[in-house]
Amino acid sequence: MILPCRSGPFSLLLIWLFYCACGQAPDTRATLHTNMGDIRIQLSGSTPGHRKHFLSSFNRSPADSLVCFHVERDFAVQFGPAPGKAISGPVLKPEIAAPLRGGALAAVPAGQNGHSNGAGFFITLDRAQTDISLDAIEKKRNLHFTPEERNAYKKYGGLPQLHGQYSVFGQVTEGMDVVQKIAALPRDAGGRPLVEVWGWVEVEGQ
Repeated sequence: MILPCRSGPFSLLLIWLFYCACGQAPDTRATLHTNMGDIRIQLSGSTPGHRKHFLSSFNRSPADSLVCFHVERDFAVQFGPAPGKAISGPVLKPEIAAPLRGGALAAVPAGQNGHSNGAGFFITLDRAQTDISLDAIEKKRNLHFTPEERNAYKKYGGLPQLHGQYSVFGQVTEGMDVVQKIAALPRDAGGRPLVEVWGWVEVEGQ
């Protein structure tokens, strides 16, 4: 017997209970406010450890709590706690599932085997990819991209050469132009922007 689909508060409650029973939470939207513009992000419910730590560490923190301390053009921009605003927390086990497509929000590993302390994260740039470039990466790294992963890299670009090495716990939905502006800033020999880029996180509805 198939029950009819009905909408309403009771249905929403059932959906919420289903997520809790599965050990996951519905995806959460957040905004990374920066002095160069806003970057809207959807955090993934499939990476509960990194998602929870990101929200508990950065949600509504002071406006200068984050700083962009490393940029690699056509690669990624990296954020972390500003000097004097260290983040403490448990070591996070890798939660590697999503590809590093353009606009992916990923954790910076702090130790061996991909473990992270959640203090740093980076956003990948949308470097164009083709079947030829993906074939070359598969051969060089002995990888095999699924059809879905291959299509994602071709549509959104990204860093398939680092596929499977980082925990991706979110995706930029708006503001990739801001990410590109940050990536284009002049930088020193260590890759740090010569113009200070600071930011803070605000979770939607909170």
